[in-house]
Amino acid sequence: MSFQGDFATMPLPDLLQWLAIGQKTGILLLQRGEIVKEIYFRDGKIVASASNDPREYFGQLLLSYGKIREEDLMRAFVKQGETGTKLGRILVQEGHLEEEEVQRFLRIKAEETIYDLFLWEGGEFKFYNDAPAQESHVPIEMDVTSVLMEGTRRSDEWKRIRRVFPTSGAVIRIIPEALTRAILADPLYNRVIQLMEVPRRISDLCLMFHASDFAVSKTLFDMVQMGIIEVIEVPPPPPRSEVRVEEEVRGLANQGLKLFNSGRYEESIEIFKQVLLQSPGHALAQTMIPKAYKEMKEQLVSDTFTIEHVPFLQRSMSELNELSFTPQENYILSRINGVSPVQAIIRISPIQEIQALMTFKKLAKAGLVGFLPPANPQM
Repeated sequence: MSFQGDFATMPLPDLLQWLAIGQKTGILLLQRGEIVKEIYFRDGKIVASASNDPREYFGQLLLSYGKIREEDLMRAFVKQGETGTKLGRILVQEGHLEEEEVQRFLRIKAEETIYDLFLWEGGEFKFYNDAPAQESHVPIEMDVTSVLMEGTRRSDEWKRIRRVFPTSGAVIRIIPEALTRAILADPLYNRVIQLMEVPRRISDLCLMFHASDFAVSKTLFDMVQMGIIEVIEVPPPPPRSEVRVEEEVRGLANQGLKLFNSGRYEESIEIFKQVLLQSPGHALAQTMIPKAYKEMKEQLVSDTFTIEHVPFLQRSMSELNELSFTPQENYILSRINGVSPVQAIIRISPIQEIQALMTFKKLAKAGLVGFLPPANPQM
């Protein structure tokens, strides 16, 4: 037996409370665009969670907390591929973490996956009754009442943050004369300051920190309140139609289908995303986006570009610094060293695989990146 709907008809707090009061056991599947999350319930309590958002992976969490470096994670993934050992076990063996730290950060990961849901502006859900959690999921036990209290607190805080940073495209800068020894002695603030030798977009900092928009924006918000940083540019909001009617959604969906059928997959994805903005539970859009991504991935990979190929820069850093890039492009370019293959860079990045592949191809098409054949090509 299953139960489904969307946040417009049943907000997340009401949904969680209903599951708790009914002492339900099963899996709550939640989706917004390409992001899919799962919350596992047993007798009305939350016992596990999972997410396909790369920013919420275990390795990304450790990077955001400064527990490991990107090169440490890259080596751990290589060893994991060779031995099949769990990532946490490898990091303990390599001396990066203690056993108790692995469990602590796995729990933080599971909790953050849930709390992030309170910041979603829309989405749909489906509850599968009596479906058990998988053994691979980290067991936790969270009382729904405490989850609702923390989630609501974050939601309220996010509203305050958004009044200062309307979008993650806002550009901020350090106010040098406001820095003090006490501020520079704080590890977190110092880390932000070190990354902001020039004004940066918040979205760039999120990728650099391997952290969620909320975590980074909260730190930056506190620094604004302290007078350490200031907002110097806020991009205008994208134009949105005042009329959001069923006919418009139907027209966009038809346009998306035409683009998909003509092989213009990237354009069709953008159209279907517009559909989901206006109609979060739109079944066709939810179905076509992953289909378009699958087709794009097959088109992206070729004899001259696979995840085993090694990217290299075809322009000097001084030339690249004169150009303008998206946050994803900036991140990818900064990780290209002429040694690490595409797959290794994608695995340590907080960017979804298909989006990273698209970025590599776009940079290659612009003549900024080339590819060397794999060091050990498969026979």
